[in-house]
Amino acid sequence: MRKARVQSLLFAALFTVFLAPSVLATGAPRCPAGHGHVPSAEERQRLEPIRILRCFMTDEEIELVFESIGRDAQTTVTDPQFDSGRLDPDGTPRPPLSAEQIDALIEMHSILDEDMRAGAILRKFIPNSDIGGFLYGRIVIGSPTAPIIVPTNTVRGFVGLERNTLGLNAARTVSALGLDFETVAFGQFTDATADPLQREVALEVLENGLHSIRHVMSAQGAIDAKIPLAKDLRDAAIAAVASFTNRSIERNRAGQTNPYTGLGISADLLLLTLKPNDGDARYPVHLNEEDVMTVPTPLAVGDELLRREALGSGHDRVIARYTAVTQEDGTVVNRWVLAGNLPPALEAYYQRLFDEARARVEAAGG
Repeated sequence: MRKARVQSLLFAALFTVFLAPSVLATGAPRCPAGHGHVPSAEERQRLEPIRILRCFMTDEEIELVFESIGRDAQTTVTDPQFDSGRLDPDGTPRPPLSAEQIDALIEMHSILDEDMRAGAILRKFIPNSDIGGFLYGRIVIGSPTAPIIVPTNTVRGFVGLERNTLGLNAARTVSALGLDFETVAFGQFTDATADPLQREVALEVLENGLHSIRHVMSAQGAIDAKIPLAKDLRDAAIAAVASFTNRSIERNRAGQTNPYTGLGISADLLLLTLKPNDGDARYPVHLNEEDVMTVPTPLAVGDELLRREALGSGHDRVIARYTAVTQEDGTVVNRWVLAGNLPPALEAYYQRLFDEARARVEAAGG
């Protein structure tokens, strides 16, 4: 079944190629599995993932992807560190993925992964507590007794293509990307509610927005990006899609309330909506593909630090740009420079974060 699905994808691609001469007179080639034309590489960078999938996958196949959320993608691993990852937040065991769901997930990733390439636009969402360190260029991690100073001139950790969150306000973005299922009362992305299994958008985000780095991906960065798949799904994907062999794919994550799924897509965070009188209504699942940069990729001149408000249309304000700056001695360094059109209150806010980060680095010996 799995090989048949992959073969059908290849046939669809070949069908488009052979069809090309015949469509010159009638327009762009049509989607094999849906209405509309096959989107170009540039169009795909601006399209919501579900719209791309509908071009190549049937409604039944896409439904199988949605149904896979909450399933256990790593049933053959017996290492105790992964046992808690087999439970839903309420403590019930996660059922294993079906063969059909595995096929659909592989097909989804084989489609969406094509767009992780040089020139692609990534978003790396960061907690507000780290903004000062990014602006300053260094951040302090580790324990107070053993602080470690690390540079912030790279993109690392979980990232996604910009298209995953275009048009989403900060509240829906937090839900869509699993940012983060925190267990503290007041977090950087979510706060606790009366129900320990439900969260709400953090007061921090409501007051100070949600921040991300908009990064232009390099060719090497695209190679280093990994899809975070659990072992069973990873092995099946590599066996079915030759191009996945050269792209390392990450193991699953553990934790009963951990949002990592091992499916390469975001989990349902059980995040309550901001709508008044909405009871226990939650944000809908927003299908996307995750990637992780375990090899840090350098920031590029022109990258932007953006702020997105919790409510509204999902518009981003440019806070700073990563810029090549010539110093007094003639040397050129790359660093963040605040945008010149910030309102005074915002400029003061980011200057305060910068000063606090500098003070922490200096106190740690940097």
